[in-house]
This record gives sequence, structure tokens and C-alpha cells, in this order.
Amino acid sequence: MTDTHKELPIVRSTRTVAWSGIALALVLAYLLGYFVYRDHQLRLDAARRQSMALAEGTARLLRLELRNLERAMAGIAGDAQQAFRTVPESASALLGEAVAGVVGRHQELHSIVIVDAAGRAITPGHGLRIPPPPRGSPTHALRFGALQQLDGEWLLPLLTSMDDGRWIVARLRVAEIQRLVAGLDTGRDGVVTVMDHGGTVLARSRDAAHYVGRRYPEILPSGPPYASSAMIRRSGVDGVVRITSRLHLDDYGVFVSAGLGRKEILHPWYLLLFGSLAVYVLYWASLLYLMRHTRQAARAQKRLISEVRRAGEGLRLAQRIGKTGSWVVRQSPPRVEWSEQVSEIFGFGPERNSADREEFYALVHPDDRDALRARFAQAWQSREPFTAEYRIVRPDGQVRWLLTRGGAVEGQEGGAAMTGTLVDITNERSAQARLLETERQYRLLFERNPMPFWVFDLETLRFLEVNAAAERHYGYSREEFLSMSIMDIRPPRSSVDMLQSLTEPAPSHEGEVWKHLKRDGSVIDVHVRTDTISYDGRPARLVLAEDISETLAYERELNYRASHDTATGLLNLPGLKAALAAEGKGSYALAYVQLRGLELVIDSLGQAVATRLLDTLTSRLETLADSWGETAFVPSEAFVVALRPGVDVDEAVGALHRAMTLPVEQGGSRRSLEAWVGVARFDGESFENAVSHAALAAHVARTQDVPIRIFDAPMAQAASERLRMIGRIHVALEQRDFMLHFQPIYRLEDRRPVCLEALLRWPQADGGFVPPSQFVPLSEDAGLITTLGDWVIEEAALCHRKLVAAGWSDLPIAVNVSPAQLRRPDFAERLIRLHERQGLPRGALHIEVTESMLLDSPEGTMRTLRTLQKHGICTSLDDFGTGFSSMSYLHQLPLDALKIDQTFVRNVADDDRSAAICHAMITLGHSLGLTLVAEGVETRAQLDWLHRHHCDQVQGYLLARPMDLAGTLEHLGPAPPPELPARP
Repeated sequence: MTDTHKELPIVRSTRTVAWSGIALALVLAYLLGYFVYRDHQLRLDAARRQSMALAEGTARLLRLELRNLERAMAGIAGDAQQAFRTVPESASALLGEAVAGVVGRHQELHSIVIVDAAGRAITPGHGLRIPPPPRGSPTHALRFGALQQLDGEWLLPLLTSMDDGRWIVARLRVAEIQRLVAGLDTGRDGVVTVMDHGGTVLARSRDAAHYVGRRYPEILPSGPPYASSAMIRRSGVDGVVRITSRLHLDDYGVFVSAGLGRKEILHPWYLLLFGSLAVYVLYWASLLYLMRHTRQAARAQKRLISEVRRAGEGLRLAQRIGKTGSWVVRQSPPRVEWSEQVSEIFGFGPERNSADREEFYALVHPDDRDALRARFAQAWQSREPFTAEYRIVRPDGQVRWLLTRGGAVEGQEGGAAMTGTLVDITNERSAQARLLETERQYRLLFERNPMPFWVFDLETLRFLEVNAAAERHYGYSREEFLSMSIMDIRPPRSSVDMLQSLTEPAPSHEGEVWKHLKRDGSVIDVHVRTDTISYDGRPARLVLAEDISETLAYERELNYRASHDTATGLLNLPGLKAALAAEGKGSYALAYVQLRGLELVIDSLGQAVATRLLDTLTSRLETLADSWGETAFVPSEAFVVALRPGVDVDEAVGALHRAMTLPVEQGGSRRSLEAWVGVARFDGESFENAVSHAALAAHVARTQDVPIRIFDAPMAQAASERLRMIGRIHVALEQRDFMLHFQPIYRLEDRRPVCLEALLRWPQADGGFVPPSQFVPLSEDAGLITTLGDWVIEEAALCHRKLVAAGWSDLPIAVNVSPAQLRRPDFAERLIRLHERQGLPRGALHIEVTESMLLDSPEGTMRTLRTLQKHGICTSLDDFGTGFSSMSYLHQLPLDALKIDQTFVRNVADDDRSAAICHAMITLGHSLGLTLVAEGVETRAQLDWLHRHHCDQVQGYLLARPMDLAGTLEHLGPAPPPELPARP
């Protein structure tokens, strides 16, 4: 073919291609953007729900814990207020026992202390500065103090006010709050945090040891009021960006926040985003490439139009056939000629426009060469038009796809020829390949999705396609799915709802919760999201199903745990309160069954044996109480049974006590627990007060060693008086209201004072004194006796310095020591350091101990007394003869004197038995080398008898009454000349 015959390519309008490509790009951008945005929102919404569920679950458990403590503290506050109103002098002592009981029942508490308005402790324990109430909190709310660390353990002070200005301070072990958040599934970067109103971290599910106790006030909201919120923010604690839900316990001033790491949540979404961007960029690159080549083709077309006008018959023929590159094959000679456009397609210069047939076939790709030869041969033979697609290899190695159309014709010069058009379809082939790849990728998104995905026909409801996740989760094969309808995986009773949902014009983007049937017959809860699509030209519904059975089961479990005890399966006290409120059947009798012995079983035989024992008792109790009312368990050794109106309370309570004390057969052995039952009435007004009253009645039954007690007002009054007295002792210790009186001890031989016995007195505003028999035992029960005893020794040391200043330097002071003081390992060391610190002479202080103290830990007592004796501190055995002294210990212990109790001295002059006992004591003491001191000498006859029987020393009202130090010095008069030191 000559150069004048130019090929005219068929090129689509550049504008049409551009607008079509842009429109398609917008549609693609919308679809990808919507899919990415929707996936982003779904992941964030799921994370918000999950974080809110974690926050709400933790808040419920924390509120339950604090509410239980608040009720316990409210009960103590009520008792304390009653005690302080009715028996102020004994209220402190009474409250000590109640506080000890509450602390014993609540292992999560470190201690409970009652303080006055200034924060000074009234009951045993540490005081606390009363913090101001947090902003916006109710005035009656449980107040939190500053976090404390005692003995390496974090404690959270909880305060409840009393009407009289006093406060109940309970120190909660922060480990209990930490237990609530530990082990929660928050992912790699997630965290659950509990903070107080000041921003102090109380518990944290991650790195608790590092953060607990630190303050971050800047991250708290500026409220009140504080509203529940879910947000995406960077943590002010560790700097991690999280999807955080925060709740405020308005009634306690505590913040609970649960956060899930945004990076972790959105990691799959970023992969989807970058994949979508890559697809979109690839599309634009393809579109720009196509438009570039389209413009090039348009420019070439303009050039070819002018060339076509001058072209010969062959070019015009080719223009009529295909308006693109043309070619001619001649039989004689056998040669192929083509237009300039074909030369460009082949990668030749414009000067190369022909080749013989073998050279032409050499350009064809080897895989397509034989097929093309056969196609041409068939065309020569049939003389029919043909179409063929094949590849060529250009001189530069590039492979191009070509589409040729042609047929045999008669040449102008005679002879047969074959002519046709040639089109480069490489771009179309590439676009087709990209389209197939895009379709494959979307197919992968469907098939490889980890959640069940399917498409069903909206008319027939039959499945059209399912992914592998649906097959795995539901148990059906793909073939089985495609033979089923959507109704086959729905329970029969939900068929109507299903059909109704199909009539809705547009599915909800939030999705719905449905129940589905699996192949094994099990029913699962699923959250489905649907959209209407066209599938093979038919209306269909695309469904994404998420199994939320475990999530719903977890929520049900949380609700169960909030109202039941997990160890026994019985109701807890909040659950019992709710159950009684729901029944609303009037007045109930609450039976509080207090057990003892379960902790001993745990310590000796293990938790498993104790659990089986508790299960047996629970089974007995449920069997009895099913017809009576509701039953609850109060950890760790108490049950509460609410007896409905009409139940015979006496019979029911007796049956309960018998069931709880009946031995349990376990592994060939019999185990039994002690039980006491307290009963109180509940008329629907204050459940907590009724439980407290029943518990108090059970406690009284235990202390009185009776099986059953009914609550009455005197019980509360007695408890209040005891607590009030203990509180007064606290205040007296803080204000140093106690004082010492002294009673001289005289040597009977010459009536010379040889010692002063210090006697503790508690003066009152009216001039009277509280008897020691009232406040000393209470101090021992409340744990204050050591503090009181230390004050007595310190005060005695100060008083001895005044004796020295008055000239009585050789007159020692004897101090009574309590068992708690003597049991302290450092008692002797403390007393010796006191001598040194006050500059006291050797032997300035003596101590008096009782027989029971010597028998309690005799080896430790012996070491202490020997240490004191080495430093000149003498020891007297007080109230000798009233206990059960061991003769061997009397022989071994380093004692200096025996004091004969006044019960024997009182009738020594006119009762032969008393005289015989006293004589035996004097003889025994002298035989052991001890000094004998007679107490309570009040008559001349007693004094004469003691003198005749060689008693060494005496004291009593006959010689001198107890007086303060000034009165004692006045009674003693001027100090006599010093004498050689003698044993008292």
C-alpha cells in the first residue's frame, strides 16, 4: 500500500469519554466514601457501645459495693446517734463492738472509726480531717476522703455524717475497687479507670500499681451536673487516644471511665481506607491514561481526515470498512501492505508500510501465530468476512492486543486480495482486566468477611449467595443454603415479623436484633444490617449478621450478679430488698441467721470443703424457706430470711436454727456450725434498718449464748450507751481529761511510806468521777487500754520528778499494767527509755501485774520482767489469791512483792478462814523471798493482825485515801532523812 493511503482510526469523542469517566469517578467516590464512612461509623459506634457497657457494668458493681458500705455505715451512724443520745457515757464502748462486727463482715474494709467534727477519732483507729463536700453532690451523700497508704496498702476513707456533727469514717481497701476492673476485656490499649471527684485514680485495669493514688484533676469535666458521655479524646493520664465513655455516680461523686484504643479499633478500617484510596487512585490513573490516548487519537484523526481526502481507492475502501488502520494482503506477489497507522501500531517508522507474509507472521505472538494462520486460510477459502483478536510483539518488546476485521475482495488490477482494518485494543483489554480485578476484590470483601454475609431474593426469599463465615457459623454448606429460604433460619414464631420487615421501604442503618436458628437447632441473637440491591437484575437484600448472643448473655449475667450472691445462688441484700418491694405484701419478719465456724473450716480444710458445706446449708434453707418467703445470703457467714405475713415466726425461726446447727455429713466426717438467730420486723419503711436490727439481735443472742433473740429497743439503747462511752474515752484521751491519784504504801514496822500506787481517775464536770470499773473494761474491748496505759506511765514519770523536787526521791510510784501492754515485745525497752528520757533515778517506777497476765504467755512475760529487774524496776503481783497462780511460775518469775487482795484482808480479824488464807500467803511469800503488801486495810483490828503475823507493808483507807499529787505531798509532810535503799 502506498504512503498516500493513510489509516483512519475510529476514536470516540474525548468529551464523552471525559464526562463519562468523571461521572463514573463520582459514583465510585460516593460508593467507596459511603462504604468507608459507614464502616468507620459502625466501628466507632460499636466501640462506644462496648466502652459504655464496660463503664456501666463497672459503675453498677461499684455502686453496689458503695451502697452496701453506705448502708452498713448508715446502720452504724443510726446506732451511734441513738447511743450518743441515750447513753453518752458508754456510747463509745458500745460502738466499738458494732464497728468490729461490721468490719468483720466486710473484708473489703480496713477499719471503721467514729470521729468528731474536728476529725479526731472517738473509737479506736486513726482520725481524719473532714473534707468539704464535692460540688453538686447531695448533702447526705457518702463523702470520700483523700486516698491513704497504710502498711503498703491503699485505703479510701468513706465518710458518713451524723446529726450531732460526728462522722463515720470507713477505710475501704482500694484493692476491692481494683478487683472490679481487673480482668476486663479492654483490648491492647483499652483501660477502665475509677477516679474520685478530685481526680485521684482509685483503680485502673492497666498499670494500676503505677497510677493508683495519682491525681489528674485537669481531665475531669467542669460540671456539675455531670452527664454520661462517650467521646474520642487523648487520655490525660497516659496520652493514648481512646474512645471513652465516662459515667458519674452522682450519689457518690465518683467517675468511671472506660476507653478502647482508637488505633486498635480503627486498624482494620485504615486498611479498608487505604485499599479504597488505592482503588480510586488506580481508577483515576486509568481514566487519565485513557483520556490521554483518546486525545492523541483525536489529534491523529484530524490529521487522517485530510489524508483520507487524498488517499487512493484502497484508503477510501478501508475508511468505509473500519475507519482505522487498514491493510491489504495480495496473493501475487504474497505480501502484506498497511497504512501509516498500522506502522505506528507495529512500532515501525512511517517508511515501513509492508512486509511479506512470513515477516508479518513473525510479528505475531507465538501463542497466537498458528490460530491466525488458520483464520486467514479459512477466510481465503470461504471468502467470508472474519474477525480475529491476537497479539503482536513490537520491536521494543512491547506486547499489543489487536482486533482485525476483513475479507477477500477482487483487486483493481485483477486477482484476489484481502483487505481489512486493524485496531489496537490493548487499552480495552487492560481496562477489562482491571474491571475483573476490581470485581475479584469486591468478591473477596464478601467471601472473606469474618461475619456472616448473604444475599436473598426479595420475591422468593431464597438465598442467592452466602459467604464462608455464614457456612461456618450456621453449620450449613453453601449448597444447602442455596436450596433454602431466609425463613428456614428464623424461628417459626418470628415469621410474621420477618415478612413485615421486608415491606419497609428502607432498612434501618442502625440494624435490628433478630433470633436465628443454626443447623444444630440452637437459637442465637444476631444484630443484622441490611440493604436493598439488584442481583442479576432482580431485587435482592444484602444482609450482614453479627452474633451478639454472648454480649446479651453477659448483660444478663451482670444483672444477675447485681442481685444475687454468686457463691450460693441466693439473693443478696439489694436483691432481697427489690424482691420484697415487688411483692408488696405488707409486714415481714426478718430472721438474721448468724453462723460461726465456716471461716475455721476454710482455714483448716480449705475453700472447697467450706463451699460444699455452705451449699448443703443453702439447700436446707431453701427447702424450708420456699413456702415462707425470700432468702438472701450475707457474706461470709450469715443468711437473711424474709418471712411473709401469716407465717408462724416462732416455729419458722426454730426450724431455721435447727437446720443450721444440724451436723453435715461430708466424706465420712460430721461437721457442724454454731448459729444464732435475730428477728426484727420490716414494715416496708426502712429495709436497711430492719436488717441492722435483726443483725443486732443475732449479735446479742451470741453474746448472751442463747439461740434466738427478738429485737427490742433496749438492745439498741445498750449498744448506743456502750458506743457513747467509748467515744467519751476517745475524747478524754485526746483532751487529757484523765488524772492520777496516789495512795501511799507504808512499811508496817515503822509506818514509813515506801511507795505510792498510782490510781487512774476520770473527773467529771460535776465534780464526780467515772468509776474505773466502767471505763477500764470498755477501754480493753475498744483497744484503747494500751494508749491509756502509756499515758498513765508517762504521767507517773512526770509526777515522780515532782516527788524528787519535793525531797522524796527514794519514794517510787507503782503503776498497774494491762495484759495488752505487757504482751508488747518492746514494753520493757519503752519503760527503760522513759526512765532515761525523764532522768528518773533507778527504781523510780514499779509495775503491778495480775496472776492471769503471768499465766498468759509465761515465757515472754518472764523475759520482760527479768529485763525490767536488771534495770531496777520492781514488779508486784497484784490481787494475789484471786486467780489460779502456778507455784512453779511464782518460783521462777522475777517478782519483788505479793499484794494480798482486800477480799481476804477485809475479814482477817474476825474470820478464821480469811485469817488462815492470809497467814498462808504471808508464809508462802516470805518463803519465796518476796515482800508482802496487804491491800484495803480499813480498821485498826486488821492492821494489828497484819502486824502480829509479820506482814511487811500495808495500804488502805485507815492509813490514807487516794489523793492527787498535791494532796499526797501535803499528807506525807516533809521528807525524812534518806535511808539505804530497801526492797518494797
